[in-house]
Amino acid sequence: MTKPDTRPQPLVVFTAGEILDNAAAQLVLSKQQVERILAEANITLTTPAPADRRMRILRLRVDGVKYDGEPFAIDRPFEPGIWAIVHPSNSAGKTSVLEFLVWPLRGAPRDLPPGVQSWVRTLRLDLVAAGKPIRITLEQVPGLIPPIHVDILTADTTEALLAAENDDPLRLIAKGSGADDVERVIGSFFLDALRMERTNLWTAKGGADGEGAPQVHGWLAYFGACYLNAGGDELLLGDVSAPGLPAKLLELFVDIPYSTAHAQLSVAVKGKAKTTKQAQRRAEGDVNARSAERAEWQAQLDTLQRHIQDLSTAPEADVTPLLQQADQAAEELRHLRMGLNDAAQSLADATAARISAEQTQLDAQETWQARRVLGRLNPTCCPRCEEPVSAERRAAERDKAACAVCTRPLPEVAEDVAEAVIEQLAADIATAQEAETAAATLHATVKASADAALTAHQQATEAVRSALATSPTQLRLRELELKAADLKGRLAATGTPPPSAPETPGTPDVLGTVHQLVEATVKASADYLFPTMDTEIVNLSDQFGVQHLNSVALKRNGNVNPVKEGVKHPFKKLSRGDRLRMRVATVIALLRAGAARHIDSHPGLLLIDSIAAEEMTADAARRLIGELQTLTQELPELQVVFTTAQPDLVEGLLPEDHIITREGNHLF
Repeated sequence: MTKPDTRPQPLVVFTAGEILDNAAAQLVLSKQQVERILAEANITLTTPAPADRRMRILRLRVDGVKYDGEPFAIDRPFEPGIWAIVHPSNSAGKTSVLEFLVWPLRGAPRDLPPGVQSWVRTLRLDLVAAGKPIRITLEQVPGLIPPIHVDILTADTTEALLAAENDDPLRLIAKGSGADDVERVIGSFFLDALRMERTNLWTAKGGADGEGAPQVHGWLAYFGACYLNAGGDELLLGDVSAPGLPAKLLELFVDIPYSTAHAQLSVAVKGKAKTTKQAQRRAEGDVNARSAERAEWQAQLDTLQRHIQDLSTAPEADVTPLLQQADQAAEELRHLRMGLNDAAQSLADATAARISAEQTQLDAQETWQARRVLGRLNPTCCPRCEEPVSAERRAAERDKAACAVCTRPLPEVAEDVAEAVIEQLAADIATAQEAETAAATLHATVKASADAALTAHQQATEAVRSALATSPTQLRLRELELKAADLKGRLAATGTPPPSAPETPGTPDVLGTVHQLVEATVKASADYLFPTMDTEIVNLSDQFGVQHLNSVALKRNGNVNPVKEGVKHPFKKLSRGDRLRMRVATVIALLRAGAARHIDSHPGLLLIDSIAAEEMTADAARRLIGELQTLTQELPELQVVFTTAQPDLVEGLLPEDHIITREGNHLF
């Protein structure tokens, strides 16, 4: 009888085309339509390919000046393998040397004391990133604004890179100034070089409205999988506390396929759900507001209909006498206004006649006075051309009464006639004044009568209006009916909520369907890879001194779920030493899982500060260091750099040239 094959079946990962085809078939859409809708959400689904994310440190050089003016310099070459920064004294500079590696790799130091950071003038780190020789040069100039600058340079070969003592022979590929810009430039470089993308994770209570928003994480968060947290930290991986981030680091560095696309789709689906929820809430608010408004309109309509009913059943009033009185008052007002117009015209004519008589009298008086004056004139020349008046013309004026200037006969000056004319004109003025006074009196009388008639007409009209207001067949009833019709129209128009705006066909289903398909692939990959890692974590943790650990269950949410003595223990409830040991075990298991599949999804660099400081016995610490050394033999390009204040932990265990130490009180 043939035994069944118990070997694990190889992991089958669908290509991006297969996932898109499946989604299109489920949605009854074309593949192009699915891709277009994903593109509208800024999501491009591509078949994952293993990325070369290896990093290897080649050389560290630091030059600076201490606070007391003493210069210092560090020049340390690095090779693959395990390295220990050792010194028995506290504050000897172990963490600072480690942070000199972290600073150019991370973009900002994590635990470097500010005082030591200010000592640095130039820091150069040579490394290989994804097979490319790279130098990162940080320069600090006290007093310069901004005080810090970064240059990222490259060479054709690692030999050329290491041979360049200064940066001039190298090619500049990026630069930045200021702490924030330095962090941004270094982060962007490593994301591009190691084929990593920024990850969007949904924060349930994020955003200005507190109802959820995407949060972007980049290189600073990813580097936490290289620079392991101290034992006191409660996070399994990474030094950025954010929901879902430890899980994303696991998926990324174990190389779970479609991990980044899964995060993008998850954010898009949750963002869509938030938008839909808010739209529904606004619609419900509109409906509630409309309901209150409709209730008010209905109450007004009910009141109007009661008034209309009351007016319809009320007895009608006879307004005929009032209408006759109003007509009579209007007719009398019309006649009086015509008489007033005539009186006003008569007054105007009398006033004009009086003014004309006064003007005529004034002209006559002025003419008479002018003749009397001019008759006494004796001109010597013509007033126009200034020609002198001859003696002959003067003689003719005396003898024949001919004007010496124009030779015409001089008019006779008869004073009695002139006085009579002026008296007659005065009499005409008096007559005109009397006529004007009479016309004014008549006008005033007629105006008073017209004003009285206007008042009477207004009173009669108001009486008619008041009578009509109580008549159900007149204006009041019509006014109420118009208002009631307006309210009925409003109620009819708002009886049902307006239909929501139609969405683009397939938009909500495409995101959700593709997300489900990608989720299934990601879950299948995690279910395939994590159990092997669980066994590795338990074995390593036991070797490192984690006592009574029965099992762990690594989950995609970033939890390791340890069980000790048959009881579940949340990771953050473990002792500080157990947390550090299990964290190291998890990363080793992660690296071995990648190596087993011949992928380099993790950068292959581990930095650990104070490896034995967290309640770890010397034997457990040596086993941990020994396991790390074994791992570097399995993975020839792996580099591990740790610090310890216990030289005996590495004596006889590590090569002498891989122990960074120094006689005296300080390492530099």
